[in-house]
Amino acid sequence: MRILAFAALLAAGLHSTAFAQTAPDPATVAIPDLSGSSAPQVIANGWKYFFFQREGVSFAEAHADFADCFRFLTPNDWGSVKLGRFVPWESRTGVKAENNPNPYGLVGSLMLAMVEGTLVRRDYQAKMRRCMETRGYTRYGVAEEIWENVTNLPQDQSIAVQARIASGPGFGGKVPGK
Repeated sequence: MRILAFAALLAAGLHSTAFAQTAPDPATVAIPDLSGSSAPQVIANGWKYFFFQREGVSFAEAHADFADCFRFLTPNDWGSVKLGRFVPWESRTGVKAENNPNPYGLVGSLMLAMVEGTLVRRDYQAKMRRCMETRGYTRYGVAEEIWENVTNLPQDQSIAVQARIASGPGFGGKVPGK
């Protein structure tokens, strides 16, 4: 009986943290111009830069899905990026904070700075794909500049914009091959 009561409390806690954000009015959320998403250059980089979309999903449901998936995105620096890491059903990350000084000095710091952006982007994308694609969303390629502008917004604004795109009409993007 205690286990059942604990499971009920845990489920209620997960539900309240997952959907704690309230969706704004979709009319107040401005989305970028996605009309150039069928350009050959955008299609070639569609596996790197993409947004999700699902037929028949409401803005409120898409907002709740994105808010839930954003829980798994941790602030990244080169020391915390672990590709392929996804910890479902937890409100905290599974990464232990470690203080490891760079043993390679200035040259090592410069080399890491060259690849840090790629690691952060791939970590973000891997987590979002694992979370959103299992919910029935399809990813469509978009221009790099538009993707960066939307993902660099504050979290609540980024969630709202991506939810509006996901619940909106098709924008001509292609499903990436990779």
